[in-house]
Amino acid sequence: MKRLFLLFLVPVLLVMTACQREIPIADIIVDPSSKNLFVGESFDLTIQYLPEDATNFDDIQVYSTNESIVTYDNGKVTAKDGGTAAITASCGNVLGQCRVKVYKYSLYKGGKYYGVDSVKGYGSKMGEETLQAVDVYMIHNDSGGSTQNFQFWMRTSQFGKDIDFTKDPGDALVSVFMNNNEDGYTVFMGEDGIPSVKLADWTSTDATLTRGILHVEQVHSNHFKIKADFELSNGYRFGTDWEGDVSLEIE
Repeated sequence: MKRLFLLFLVPVLLVMTACQREIPIADIIVDPSSKNLFVGESFDLTIQYLPEDATNFDDIQVYSTNESIVTYDNGKVTAKDGGTAAITASCGNVLGQCRVKVYKYSLYKGGKYYGVDSVKGYGSKMGEETLQAVDVYMIHNDSGGSTQNFQFWMRTSQFGKDIDFTKDPGDALVSVFMNNNEDGYTVFMGEDGIPSVKLADWTSTDATLTRGILHVEQVHSNHFKIKADFELSNGYRFGTDWEGDVSLEIE
């Protein structure tokens, strides 16, 4: 009788041991693995673990590496300020990450917004002691390797004024383009005193300028505020609303 009891007990113990066996998480998959946002935007983050029957899934911790830039709350990621941070899901030594780049400012071109990655400029003294003119480029780097650019040239005497390109921009010019003067437009005052629009590579176009305002303030040293809003008769619109430091190189 005792032997029969022991024979019955062994399978029961094996079953109990199997039920209590811990299966650790081997991998954490975060989707998407990277994301670009503008301040105020948000998206849903999906977190999965492998194997699916892991027993320590309750130990997964999800957090932002910099909550001043991006936050995580119950599956939702929200952009707070410009910069780069990561949403990390970790369990012991296993982790998955979503890299989030937040753009504070944008340039817009042809109905699409692009985050500003860098702003560089060139200043000219034109033989004088003080700065006389600036040439500024705002740059967005696409993941595919191409760049979107917004550029203007103007004299410093025009700082702080609304320059209306539909009336009299003087000798200032504005251009928006991709890579080497592709896919965009250049706006300037023609020799006949009439505002002129050409393609970014300076070839002819039938488009005319219906709106074109540029306002630039030099707050101090290399710190600028730039506002631009241009619209053409074909519906194409481009511009920016940006403030920050320009890497200004004096020529």
